[in-house]
Amino acid sequence: MKFFFLCSLMLATAPSWAEPWDRGSHPANFNRIAGMTIVTDFNSLPKDGRLSDDRLGWSESYWPSNKGGIAYRWSHPDPMPFKYQLHSKEELLRMSQQEIGQLSPAELYDISNSDYNYSLTKRALRLYSPRDLWWEGICHGWAQAAINFPEPEPVVLTNKDGIKVPFGASDVKSLLAMHEAYNFKGETFAFAGRRCKVNGKVEGEGDDRDRPEHRAYPAPELAESPDCKDVNAGAFHVIMANMLGFLGKGFVADIDRFNDVWNQPITGYTSEVVAEEPVSADQRSQGIARRVRVKMAMEYGEELKFFTPQLAAEGHQNFVSKHPVTLTPHQKFLKKNYEYIVEINGKGQVVGGEWITQTRPDFMWMYARSKNFKSAPIPLTHLKHIYRPLRR
Repeated sequence: MKFFFLCSLMLATAPSWAEPWDRGSHPANFNRIAGMTIVTDFNSLPKDGRLSDDRLGWSESYWPSNKGGIAYRWSHPDPMPFKYQLHSKEELLRMSQQEIGQLSPAELYDISNSDYNYSLTKRALRLYSPRDLWWEGICHGWAQAAINFPEPEPVVLTNKDGIKVPFGASDVKSLLAMHEAYNFKGETFAFAGRRCKVNGKVEGEGDDRDRPEHRAYPAPELAESPDCKDVNAGAFHVIMANMLGFLGKGFVADIDRFNDVWNQPITGYTSEVVAEEPVSADQRSQGIARRVRVKMAMEYGEELKFFTPQLAAEGHQNFVSKHPVTLTPHQKFLKKNYEYIVEINGKGQVVGGEWITQTRPDFMWMYARSKNFKSAPIPLTHLKHIYRPLRR
């Protein structure tokens, strides 16, 4: 996915009403996952913050559904998505480690588990179709895994039949993403905002692969409908400052304002107060003492691409890899620039806010890391033998 840093601004005419957060956008929704009561005192909130562990927030593919997700043979010279033949145990015993390493992450998982019925691979292939939209995949699983698990190291496992199975870093990351995409039920959960289902794009954020009717900015009555107001701007500011500023903890945000869902691991931010806005009599009657205009640059981990000679010739270097990307040029971070107004009451507490930029997060969320690798509904308990975090 491609996003540009240019933000389209609306006229900054102050409405006469306050914009308090509602229950769905309340920062207190993050109390449990933060492990503390979220601080709302504006003057106490840090102006910048980032992840405390640089092994988190790693870039990775969103494992597109139309290629078969984690059943895609991403490092094979002829991937043949959805059409390749699965190898028998006898065939695998005759293959080199290099040849085995070119199989899909799902196949590697099954082989390492001595599962020659390929339970995970077949399950993944049943979930997806070549007809799926180009942007569909497990970005929610990747983004969540990138926040919950330090980037993995490559590992070679020997199964019970003596077959050596080499997992590259991206092979393991895809399995972590699959686990986090499907097996997260029952964990501590945080959510703020609403899902907007109106088709359209903020100017500069579309893609040539989108359907033409989905590239334009939607009609104002749709763009400003209740579900498309997105996470309250004041709540956004408070959650960013608490999670990343105070705690150094990341979370996930859907950075596409409208229907398409682009979940990204949020890794850092910098902010500045740029102005004090006037407070109307109506706003004062609703408990608003100050309206502060803020600019924020939000940093997030961006996905990697599957290698093709054409992309390499164009100068791309951020590809899915057998090697970790942490602290290398292959790790890819992008920024979104936001501007908004924070509403503050007479006690100095943030109580709401108003977006100025048309680009904004649709919603913010996070599940806590699983205490173990679960097997339902996707069988992934064998990950406990595969996942080894990158050493610092």
